[in-house]
Amino acid sequence: MRPSRSLNLIGFPRESCPAERRTLLTPTTARALTAAGMTPIAEQGIGAGIGCRDADLAAAGVRFAPAGDVWSARLLLRYKSPDPGDVRRLVPGQAIAALFHAEGDPALLAALTCAKVTAYSFEFLAEHGRFPLATAGGVIAGIQAVHAGVSALQHPAGRGVLLGGVPGAERAHVVVIGSGNVGMAAARTAAALEARVTVLAHIPASAAAYRARAPHGVDVMVNPPSALAQLLPTADLVIGAILVSTYDTPPMITEAEVARMRPGAVIVDATCGYGPGYLPTAGPAQQPGDPPRIVGGVLHVKLDALPALVPVTAAHAYTTAAAPYLVRIARHALHRRPDPAAESAVIVRDGALVHPVCRQHAGFYRMEVPA
Repeated sequence: MRPSRSLNLIGFPRESCPAERRTLLTPTTARALTAAGMTPIAEQGIGAGIGCRDADLAAAGVRFAPAGDVWSARLLLRYKSPDPGDVRRLVPGQAIAALFHAEGDPALLAALTCAKVTAYSFEFLAEHGRFPLATAGGVIAGIQAVHAGVSALQHPAGRGVLLGGVPGAERAHVVVIGSGNVGMAAARTAAALEARVTVLAHIPASAAAYRARAPHGVDVMVNPPSALAQLLPTADLVIGAILVSTYDTPPMITEAEVARMRPGAVIVDATCGYGPGYLPTAGPAQQPGDPPRIVGGVLHVKLDALPALVPVTAAHAYTTAAAPYLVRIARHALHRRPDPAAESAVIVRDGALVHPVCRQHAGFYRMEVPA
């Protein structure tokens, strides 16, 4: 397959996972790209999973075509990363952008480098010290983490505590580890349910910044080991929401600390990093619908794709925030327009693994990193 010669054609292939209903192509995305002089091309039915009709997309400027024509575009935009089999459809010189999270997927990184393409990973795109393409998904995951905790607390082996405030009953205590998008949304949701909430921030500057806008009744502390050790024995629900959990992240809650928690307390890992660190007692990621994993009498919920459970909300919230950045990525990839934010998202360039986080992770699974 040869890439299309058009420098303004952008392909939106179908998502690889049959159960994935989200899509990056909504009327919002299409209008932003067409206003910038670009033509989105996609297969029919790409928006069916979120109730988005082909007619709505066509009215926003989308052109429909067979899969082969879509995959031949010089730039491909997806919500989630393709599987390694789909990557083999790419040819040198193409560019592809998605939520790759490839630092934890050696097979995907190897496929991208072997394909000799340029890959942009949305979660790494940084501007003004923030990660704007991680905001919507983080907020959704934080809200859902509280919902998952509410359900687990009502499990037969759970604490039997209701997060909502009820006269005559002690308020539930929720501890949130992290003050980023996920942590702030989780704290806001738990506080709205009238729980007693403590947020642990990474450094004093983060604690001070969040304390100034924290909801009423939310306590904010810096997170040295002594603070977490003090809070765990009184916590009904602990939500893990740190920004990045890598292979070398030290354990946040050890087995000995779990043993000091209340029987039936719940830990929800909402960010699900890689390797044995951070929350080692939680084990591997679970699938939606799996029962909580019970370790030391504490219920563990570890779901790494919470926003996928609400595809309509996730797709529209994400594309509303992402649309202007997708235009900038397209100009950077297709027209070589300088853009530090778009450049920050590049993980592979012409087959070379370039992003420092991906290169760091490659060492943990001994992947051969191209020069």
